Amino acid sequence: MHILVLTDRDWTHPQGGGTGTHLYGQVSRWVAWGHRVSVIACGYPGGAPHERLDERLEIYRVGGRSTVFPRAIWRQWRGLVPDPDVTVELVNGVTFLTPLWMHGPRVTLVHHVHRDHYEQEMGRKGRIAAFALETAPLKWLYRRSRFMTISKASARDIVAHGIPREQIEVNYIGVEVGQFAPGERAEQPTLLYLGRLKRYKQIEYLLDVIDAIPEAVLDIAGDGDHRETLEREIAERGLSERVRLLGHVDEETKLRLLQSAWVNLTASSAEGWCLTVMEAAACGTPSVALAVGGLPESIQDGVTGLLARDRDELVSQTQRVVHDPELRERLGAAALERARDFTWDRTARQTLDLLDEERSAAAERPSGLKARARELAGSDTGRAAGLGSAVMASNVIALVFTVVFGRLLHAGGYGSLAALIAAFIILQVPGNALQATVAREVSAEVADGERAPGAGVRGWVARLLLVLVAAIAISIPLRHVIASIIGVGNDPWAAAAALPAACLWLILSVERGALQGFQRYKMVGGSVMGEAATRLLWGIVLFAVGLGVTGAFLATAFSLASMAVFLSLPLSREVRHAAIGHTPRPEPGLRELLGRAGAPVMALALIAFLQNVDLIVVKHRAPSQVAGSYAAASVAAKMVIWVAVGLGFYLLPEASRRTALGRDARPILGRTLWLVGLAGVPMVLFYAVAGQPLLKAVFGYKNLHHAGQALPWLGLAMTLLACAYLSVQYLLALHRSHFIWALAIASCVEVVLLLSVSIQLVTIALVVLAVQAALAVTVVLLGYRSKVGVPRLSVPEPAAGSSRAAGR
Repeated sequence: MHILVLTDRDWTHPQGGGTGTHLYGQVSRWVAWGHRVSVIACGYPGGAPHERLDERLEIYRVGGRSTVFPRAIWRQWRGLVPDPDVTVELVNGVTFLTPLWMHGPRVTLVHHVHRDHYEQEMGRKGRIAAFALETAPLKWLYRRSRFMTISKASARDIVAHGIPREQIEVNYIGVEVGQFAPGERAEQPTLLYLGRLKRYKQIEYLLDVIDAIPEAVLDIAGDGDHRETLEREIAERGLSERVRLLGHVDEETKLRLLQSAWVNLTASSAEGWCLTVMEAAACGTPSVALAVGGLPESIQDGVTGLLARDRDELVSQTQRVVHDPELRERLGAAALERARDFTWDRTARQTLDLLDEERSAAAERPSGLKARARELAGSDTGRAAGLGSAVMASNVIALVFTVVFGRLLHAGGYGSLAALIAAFIILQVPGNALQATVAREVSAEVADGERAPGAGVRGWVARLLLVLVAAIAISIPLRHVIASIIGVGNDPWAAAAALPAACLWLILSVERGALQGFQRYKMVGGSVMGEAATRLLWGIVLFAVGLGVTGAFLATAFSLASMAVFLSLPLSREVRHAAIGHTPRPEPGLRELLGRAGAPVMALALIAFLQNVDLIVVKHRAPSQVAGSYAAASVAAKMVIWVAVGLGFYLLPEASRRTALGRDARPILGRTLWLVGLAGVPMVLFYAVAGQPLLKAVFGYKNLHHAGQALPWLGLAMTLLACAYLSVQYLLALHRSHFIWALAIASCVEVVLLLSVSIQLVTIALVVLAVQAALAVTVVLLGYRSKVGVPRLSVPEPAAGSSRAAGR
């Protein structure tokens, strides 16, 4: 095979350390066995950019320790090493992001997860760095990758990032047995630390050890950026005569140190395996170490060395070995015997087997864009993005609706239509809450193995049809009152359609919620796009017959009715299939269902209020032309909200389902928030550059200067509100309601501020932005602090052998 190795440091690097030794131990054997190896690593002073060490081994050095990653990606993407058969990517705290740009078979080699190291070295900033450089890529990009690691402890850490355990191969590190052998011990008790001088290595613990054993000396062999701190610490403790800082040592000196030492010490806060433990063992020298990471695997406690739980126990365990010659010799002899089983030949052969297996598997897998598209479509991110895309597509159609009727109705007429739509959106809240509740109930029933999930849907829809008839009967005589409340006194018949449209929305919401619970996401997405398309068609038809603003708004009710009929057929089949052969348990009535929707109603009502109250305030306080201009900017800014609505269609039922199964659903929240940012940030930047020309081109208004200036601020505000909306959906899925106080406070504050500031569109937009920013931070944090859901009421016993439950 031609093997490409991507690594931050090769074995010739002055700070190659255990990573370099591990690479050389395997690569040298691959080459000796006839394979070709190309290595891309960082450069260093004295290191040639390109070096051929053998006819089958080349090293390419690009960039430095920090820039090697983008430089390696760029150079290899352009074909620096052509046509490797398989790639080994060594992740040493920072990934090369290979799933994004590398198409061939690959294996990811992780010695250990570096999150704790980042925090040790950088404090709080280290948490951010660890998340951005290691945690987030592993969780979101590498879930389908094959991994190799050096201990079971490291495998567990990788699994914690969402990687299935069956995709991880554990391959213990070897040792050059022929280069190590027992030698002459030092006469004076001698302790040894061999490794890099880094803060996370906690070498200060070893100073406590040497303090407690006054007859002993400590040799520290290695170098690093923690040396100056150690030198000061050694001097302050008065240990300069008994602690020898030797710096970087050659192989001959290292062998002599390992042979002469009485004990090899390790106090690192995290280690995947610790190569020096086995090198010391190959010299018959026992080790004492903290029981972290893979050290309980490289050291057999009480057999080849001793493990300690903390600093004090590290001191006492070392004292035991130093003061008990019989124990020391017994541990050393057992360590030497065990080291003979850990050869680089075995390690290199096991890695080759995995590389060959991955190469063969890649040859059998479909390749190209279609295969990648199928993989993405099957992931959480892909399915959520699919629903978000469906809503985005419907939003494009809605934008066409806005353009068409903005031009047909002009500023004043469109201002009335916008106020009607804003009022309808507020009236939609019970439907949104009902959809969330139904999706939560049905998805949890499916997850729990309920014998007939969704059995009550038909009854709920039938009762809502009666409510629709009552709404029509009430709205006609009260049309003038409703028109006055909304602020569209010239269009009373349009106002009369608001309540019936809200009832149709309730019916459609119940149907969509049930289909979400059955994981029929494509059907839900199709209905969203169909709703927008039929709304545009009905609007054009009704406007053409002379109904003006009334016809444009009636199109909303007609499109909802069309989609309700469309979804009734597949939903009926789904419910009938679920109920075959089962007697459904009594489902809650509509009143009880609405009672369960209390928290969703309140939460989503406040979200809708926050989304639209600025429009209503501006409509009442500003002239028609100004209100129409602000409405145009507001509609454009809300595009990202509709993306969030689509993502929420996936987030809520999946979070409910996984919580019912006892799984942590926060990763789904993280992915949907990431997708909102992916949509919202470019949109805001575009609005900042071309907001005014965009509004003028789309709506055809002449006086849009202030609306164009307000647009980017409104876009950013709506992006933040979208993040809050997704967090609300997540919390509702977990049956949480404690976050509602944040929504209520934000709503009150926004109203007060909007009524107190001057009617300047930019000022209004900045007020909205400030409120949404504070709200988003609060609700997102509440979402991430909520890991598991509250137990559902009246959860049925799982149906043993239920094929439907198993299929879901």
